[in-house]
Amino acid sequence: MKTGLGVTMVFVALTAVCTAQTTAAGQAKPNFSGTWKLNAAKSDLGQMVPSSEIYTIAQTADAITIAIASTSDFGTQNYTFTAKLDGTDSPIPSSAFPADSPFKLLSSKAAWQGGALTITQTTNFQDTKGTLTSTYTISDDGKVLTRATHIVFDQGAFDSKSVYDKS
Repeated sequence: MKTGLGVTMVFVALTAVCTAQTTAAGQAKPNFSGTWKLNAAKSDLGQMVPSSEIYTIAQTADAITIAIASTSDFGTQNYTFTAKLDGTDSPIPSSAFPADSPFKLLSSKAAWQGGALTITQTTNFQDTKGTLTSTYTISDDGKVLTRATHIVFDQGAFDSKSVYDKS
């Protein structure tokens, strides 16, 4: 009787451990694909609020490509970048930005952190190198994309939050 109870306890414990590992390992990564429009009222962008901004995202198992169309008091910017989802660095072609653009992305790399995707980018703003670290999350219903960004330049660091509604 004690042996049967012991075997049952071991079986229950192993089942619980295997179920937990399967759930953690099998956790689906969100797919950010789609067209997303900036919701400025829900965003916290400080003085850098564009009058309009659209993100068009295409995601595969290996990479994410983000096309950005933004209009602000500083003009219009349209650019696209791709980041590999395995954490390796992806250089941005110099042709992605006009030669006279004050802002340029130099490289991107992405890594999953649970259900969030963090993209770290090396930048050049007015000939000063910096880093953008953006963490992307999506709402449970798939209708809201949130981008929390930590920006570091020689002049200092600051954070912003952009909220996008699915179009």
